[in-house]
Amino acid sequence: QIVHSIPGLEQATMLSPAYSIEYDYILPTQLRPSLETRLLPGLYLAGQINGSTGYEEAAAQGLMAGINAAQAARDKPPLILGRGEAYIGVLVDDLLKGVTEPYRMFTSRAEYRLLLRSDNADLRLTRRAHKVGCVEAERMAALEEREANLKLGESLLRQEKHSPPVWKAAGCKV
Repeated sequence: QIVHSIPGLEQATMLSPAYSIEYDYILPTQLRPSLETRLLPGLYLAGQINGSTGYEEAAAQGLMAGINAAQAARDKPPLILGRGEAYIGVLVDDLLKGVTEPYRMFTSRAEYRLLLRSDNADLRLTRRAHKVGCVEAERMAALEEREANLKLGESLLRQEKHSPPVWKAAGCKV
């Protein structure tokens, strides 16, 4: 009925309702891991133009492209995150291999997904972020305190050797 209410479509027949979005994008294989274009040095791209779709994907690429543009402007090396370091590393690596449809970052694409957790992201990435100027000294001090506490806790646990019934009696799930 909605289609028929449009002037000129009073006699139209809908064969199959559909949804379509057209994407124009560069070949992401023409990008460097820094998201700088190979053909036009100094141009960094992020988001849908790189062949991806989704707000999170665009934000992740924008973060990396912006950091790397700033690094280049200061004659510093780019920040490249690997597949085993961050989901952003998986996203960029997958894009650089080429896409045949708009790319979404699914956790299942990451072979190290058991290591790429939110509870250890600071341990994996804060030092790298500090090196490129994205983390201030106060945040680094908090990281160093957390690392020291984790090391101490691990040391204390290694000294404790008990049988499973003793751990269970202490309230631990065994």
